[in-house]
Amino acid sequence: MPGIAGIIRKSPYDGIERDLGLMVEAMRHEAFYHGGQYMNKDLGLYLGWMGHRGEFCDCMPLFNPTRDILMIFHGQNYLDDETLRSKMRAGSRINGSNASYLIDLYTELGDEFFRCLNGWYSGVIADFRTRKITLFNDRYGMGRLYVYEGDNEILFASEAKSLLKVRPHVRAIDPEALAQFLRCDCVLGNKSLFKNISLLPGGSSWSFNGNAQVKKGRYFDAKEWEQQETLPFHELYQQFAATASRIVPLYAQDAGKVALSLTAGLDTRAIMASLHLRDCCFPCYTFGGTWSDTYDIVTARKLANICNQPYEVIRIDGGFFNNFAEFAQKSVYLSDGTHEAFGAHDVYFNQIAREIAPIRLTGKFGSEVVRVRNGIPFFEFPREAATIDFKPFLQSVPSPSQVIRAEHPLSSIVFEEIPACEFGRVAVEQSQLTLRTPYLDNQLVKLMFQASAADRAEGQLQVQYVRDKSPQLGAILTNLTRSGKSNRLVRELRYLFFWSLFKAEYIYLFATPHWLTWLDRRLENLRPERFVAGRQKFEGYRIWIRTKLSDFVRQTLSDPGAEFTRFFEKKTVERMVARHIAGTHNYLDAINKVLTVELICAKLLKP
Repeated sequence: MPGIAGIIRKSPYDGIERDLGLMVEAMRHEAFYHGGQYMNKDLGLYLGWMGHRGEFCDCMPLFNPTRDILMIFHGQNYLDDETLRSKMRAGSRINGSNASYLIDLYTELGDEFFRCLNGWYSGVIADFRTRKITLFNDRYGMGRLYVYEGDNEILFASEAKSLLKVRPHVRAIDPEALAQFLRCDCVLGNKSLFKNISLLPGGSSWSFNGNAQVKKGRYFDAKEWEQQETLPFHELYQQFAATASRIVPLYAQDAGKVALSLTAGLDTRAIMASLHLRDCCFPCYTFGGTWSDTYDIVTARKLANICNQPYEVIRIDGGFFNNFAEFAQKSVYLSDGTHEAFGAHDVYFNQIAREIAPIRLTGKFGSEVVRVRNGIPFFEFPREAATIDFKPFLQSVPSPSQVIRAEHPLSSIVFEEIPACEFGRVAVEQSQLTLRTPYLDNQLVKLMFQASAADRAEGQLQVQYVRDKSPQLGAILTNLTRSGKSNRLVRELRYLFFWSLFKAEYIYLFATPHWLTWLDRRLENLRPERFVAGRQKFEGYRIWIRTKLSDFVRQTLSDPGAEFTRFFEKKTVERMVARHIAGTHNYLDAINKVLTVELICAKLLKP
């Protein structure tokens, strides 16, 4: 995911301008990217930026009229014109289509500016009058910034590879962080996968005055939202409906450039209901696999038809498998190792989605924010595959519940779990297009802190909202809902039926025990996946490792020069791969993780 990069250093050195250029160019992944640089040697400030041409922040750098305040901003800010006018003087420039008004907003509000922002973003402000430099990001930390604190200097960048390019001594995987990644699918806290590189905490405003010494401030504390009064459901719903109807159109701005990534669930359906789609045109699409149409596809097609919107399915096909090595490498490289090799389909899907529209409107994180969804997983990793030196790190990984610091369940989700677990996929998606979701809008998240645990668990807010705004959309049931017009027993039986199908498919595609894997191989001529897979999920990596991807997996992990051997026993890994391909065992997760580590070493750590 492109963004910003910079060096703050009191005294320059030979090659500092070259290093800045390398940091910026490390974030150039596509021909449609556009970037630039700004240097102020007197202030010790060296900045660069990279982004999609034509997006909200493609107007950097920003200066105030007297050119004594500079701003570099990357990301989005969702404020309606009425709110902006209330916070700015008459005659100020207000153009919500790009970020140029932000410098006026900062000039007007000062440090209160940070609390006014709403979206995913990161940025730098330099006030030449006071010689103050401020580094900041959004409340959730989704506008991720990697930070290296060296001797009399601080380097930062939206992509870790920018730092790895210019500071060779940080080109190493932190074994403690890697152990967390293997067992939790992410690195917890403000750590990164790389030694001596940390993450800027969400809601930060770090300031520098005349040198590289930093004052690490925060402009936001989650307690502000946690301490609100809990609302009864009827009042909560009224505020939810008003908030959704007000904010969702902000995320659908730029008509003609926005498409809706549509599923069968409530999250995207509530967006459709809010937008009154019959009055405008939003191309809709759903991602699909090689098997039959999933429930998402079947239902999304009906929803698009009700709203009279164009609809298509983006499917995995031969082009994906023929170029899988490239997609897997990109998944790891673009995300700085936070998205796995078997996230390759996310690169493929979003490349095609950009051809439909450069902005993807999605219901991402609706389940986590409005309802209740399980958080960070905690897996067992085959310890026999770890080297003697790495095994203690693997054994000492604390469970996520021991690491999560937030006491409020919603705080742990939005401020810790989502930024840790979901950032990798978001980074891959945003490398190809601009991703928008209203479910991490500040107004909506703040409101959901006023929901009781029971109301979030019941999950009726979106159900009622869709029914009220668009009865036709509300009449089409989701697969895992207990709502509907039938009696309670029928609704419960229907839910249990689809839940059973979902669990069976999940076990078959992902969590297949070894004995069932052996049976599946014995029955392969009957193609049992036709009967079990493809209803809810399109990812078939457990099967694809044995078939379409076997050569790539085997060759990559049996290469004599493989770098993963720093952490894993090569013979053990080769045995796992051989057994999986033979169909006697299921080592899907372990193979995915080891393959990801190998690609990190090959694509990110080598000069």
